[in-house]
Amino acid sequence: MNKLLATAIASAFAISSVSAMAQTAAQQDNSMLPLSKMDTQDAKAAREAAKAKWDKMTPQEQAAAKKAARSKRLQDANAIDMIANENMQYDAKQGAADAAASKNVAKPTKAERKADVTQQTKPTTGQ
Repeated sequence: MNKLLATAIASAFAISSVSAMAQTAAQQDNSMLPLSKMDTQDAKAAREAAKAKWDKMTPQEQAAAKKAARSKRLQDANAIDMIANENMQYDAKQGAADAAASKNVAKPTKAERKADVTQQTKPTTGQ
């Protein structure tokens, strides 16, 4: 119980310190506000400006912009896949050897199991 309480306190401290550092960083450079912090009018104005810029583009420029965005998304997805698949290659020969080795492990006797259980359990204190 004490370990759980200590872990909870340490987690709360870590989260609060991270949020405090993030707030001070945002206060220092408020030229880049997150979208959720924008006023509704600011967000609508930004959307209208982007839409006006899109409308001024030629169809070729729009196609190029779409292609660039698609390429960026594909690169991001490929980077994520590479990280996820790193060191995940399965070697069938090694897997078969591991399976055979795990089957050769001797099973504990009844006396060994009983000794392990008594060693791992704690007596009740009556509280």
